[in-house]
Amino acid sequence: MMAVFVLSLLSLSLAYMYQYMFLVTVKTQQNTYTTRLAETAFTKLKTADYYLVFDADSALPGYGLNGTFGPVTQQRSVYPYLGSLQEIDAAMKRYKVDRWTISVAYKLRDVSDVNGNGLTSDLRDFTDADGNKIDDYDPSVRYYKANSDSDYYDTYVSTALAKTTSEAPDTNLKEVTLTLYRNGKAIHTQKELLSLEMLTGIESRASGAELKLLLAQPENDSYLYDLSSPSRASAFALAISKPYPADITAYRADNLSPLQLVGETSPLSVVKFYRGSPSTVLDSGSADGLGGFTTHGLSLTMALTEGENDIFAQATKDSFFSPFAQRSVILDLNPPSITGGVPSGTVADLVPYVGTVLTDTPLSAGVPSGVCEDVTTLKVNGSTVPFAYDAATGKLRWLDPTTGLPVRLVNGNSYTVLAEGGDRAGYKAAASWNFTVSVGATDHSAPSVANKVPSGTTDDPLPEISCKLFDNQSGIDLDSITMTLDGAVVVSSASIAAHWDAEGQRLFFRPAAAFENYSSHTVEVRASHWADDPADKKTSVDTWNFNVSY
Repeated sequence: MMAVFVLSLLSLSLAYMYQYMFLVTVKTQQNTYTTRLAETAFTKLKTADYYLVFDADSALPGYGLNGTFGPVTQQRSVYPYLGSLQEIDAAMKRYKVDRWTISVAYKLRDVSDVNGNGLTSDLRDFTDADGNKIDDYDPSVRYYKANSDSDYYDTYVSTALAKTTSEAPDTNLKEVTLTLYRNGKAIHTQKELLSLEMLTGIESRASGAELKLLLAQPENDSYLYDLSSPSRASAFALAISKPYPADITAYRADNLSPLQLVGETSPLSVVKFYRGSPSTVLDSGSADGLGGFTTHGLSLTMALTEGENDIFAQATKDSFFSPFAQRSVILDLNPPSITGGVPSGTVADLVPYVGTVLTDTPLSAGVPSGVCEDVTTLKVNGSTVPFAYDAATGKLRWLDPTTGLPVRLVNGNSYTVLAEGGDRAGYKAAASWNFTVSVGATDHSAPSVANKVPSGTTDDPLPEISCKLFDNQSGIDLDSITMTLDGAVVVSSASIAAHWDAEGQRLFFRPAAAFENYSSHTVEVRASHWADDPADKKTSVDTWNFNVSY
């Protein structure tokens, strides 16, 4: 029997192996012929007139190419390369490709570093975010209607460019994507660049023949600070313990020291600067004999508003110009603040909440640069201590990294807390406060349990169960806290860190599964304070009930 079983397994394994090898073979064959089909299609597309390569879809009548074609003075109602598309379609059908599409993206040399990667030799897409059929960075690149029909398939002679060009964006470079489908699924995709220079040798924007412009300063998504007021100057000059990371970039921009605009372009070009939109020139400067420029943009600086700003630059020389270079910056006019340091004075608790609030808000409106958490520091009695910072609330608290709870302090000791922080614009803040721990050996009041929820009836099938635990004379021993739900322990010393709000002195728990409808439940909470005398006042036990009805 064992031999029969082994032979059966072996036969089954061989069957699966053959099936797998068959599938691999089929997939390999598919990749081979689809690649050849794509190469055949691109060979035909590259022999077509560059200006007459458009989006096409074999599933649409006439491949989706409905309109008039060719020069506006000699229009044709039939796509001139319909025969080439039909030959491509016939080849596709022989290999059971039931649909294929061509999509065209107009590409430009990124000579003004629109994408902010520091390169002016790579490519970018024709960009029209506002839908006005004009490139957002180079207004000379656009869709243009040379006649009265409804399509952009035509060519015309441009007197400005002194050459034949297309109604579509005159980039002279297209990224063509060919996708093959079978049974509604894409089985092959291939992209290639088609350029007018490949056939004509004509220099164009696609080959980077126009002016290049690299705006190196300010960097994109950087920050600006203003030191024209004494308070901001003091906040910027404040010395704190931690240095700023290298990836945080900020520049000064005020009436005493305008924003410096630094970059490279063609030698002796004029560089113009705008804010908000490339409409009104605010400042301009000239490049030197090597193409470098440094312009102190006073008018641009004075036009900046608190929060986000878009800066545009364009280089011009004779009748040539560069596309617009855009940089987004945030002007911060308000230093961060550190407020509400607690506790203070004398504290009757060995594990008090020690914390403050570190925030960065705008002076009046707009978006602030935001707190730079890398420079945040919390010190106690001169030594740096572990802390937790919540960026959403700004709360900064002293934390025992081992327990996740407040640090247990020494009875009778005094503590000086120093909090330091800064924002991404370079302004800093610091605040300090003092307190003394004093817990007596005698406490005649047992711990208090208040704000018990839910109570009565709740319509929440997953309610948060919580209460406030406090003792004003000797504080709560957090390791003593337990919560039971219907007789089962749900919070204990092993899990208290995940269920204790130290600032609000609140114990909380939420069940993992929904309660049954019309069910009743009992909660018991037990807690002790630090004082041992008298023994009958050390611990409190409180119980309450609630019903669930939803």
